[in-house]
Amino acid sequence: MTWTSDCGTVRLFCGDCLDVLPTLEVGSVDAVVTSPPYNMIATTSPSGIYREHNHKLNAGYLSYSDDMSQPDYELWINKTCDQLSRVCRGTVWVNHKTRFIERQGRHPLRFITLPLFCEIVWDRGGSLTLNANRFAPSHEYIFGFNSPVYWDSSLNTAMTVWRILPERGVKDHPCPFPVEIPSRLIRATTQQGHCVLDPFMGSGTTGVAAVRLGRKFIGIELDPRYFELAKRRIEGELKRLPLFERAEGPR
Repeated sequence: MTWTSDCGTVRLFCGDCLDVLPTLEVGSVDAVVTSPPYNMIATTSPSGIYREHNHKLNAGYLSYSDDMSQPDYELWINKTCDQLSRVCRGTVWVNHKTRFIERQGRHPLRFITLPLFCEIVWDRGGSLTLNANRFAPSHEYIFGFNSPVYWDSSLNTAMTVWRILPERGVKDHPCPFPVEIPSRLIRATTQQGHCVLDPFMGSGTTGVAAVRLGRKFIGIELDPRYFELAKRRIEGELKRLPLFERAEGPR
């Protein structure tokens, strides 16, 4: 299933990104902004909560089993990143976090092999993991891989620790991106009319940010429910554009 906006500036694909990405042309997008599955829903949690309950706490992930073996997950994420590097001529921004396996941390940079351009610490301002017998994790990472095609030099003195509270206002998705995160990344490494890709579109937050900033957008989402949610949100943003932009696309 696919959807293209009337003005042609937004294309959405409902399917597996590893099936869709090979159909996109080399260097056809200017930046990637995404948050892939973290592979965090284990058979049991550290406190002994069973997987079924864990899924209920993460309502909405029932269509995707986020519990690969770590070797399989690392192979999968690198295959995906290789495809992103193929289709993106600029920076690939990936939101991720350290996963603890048998009490040992597995940092994303131990298995994502693309050249690192920038590292941002996302300070979430709190933690839901208060019983792990270690300092409660209250941060995630945003890694920029590969060099950007454009850099907004007015951001040269911007800091790399961002305190942004998690998004709580998107119905029907357990953990949507705060729109401020993709907005900052898109502003920094693209210009108006450039194309932004999110291969794990979720509720469509990266697409919302791209439309607001006058960028084209390609989104891919495996779950049909999230696809429809993202489509509705992005359509809503397009309707807020001035009429000439809806008709002709961003200038």
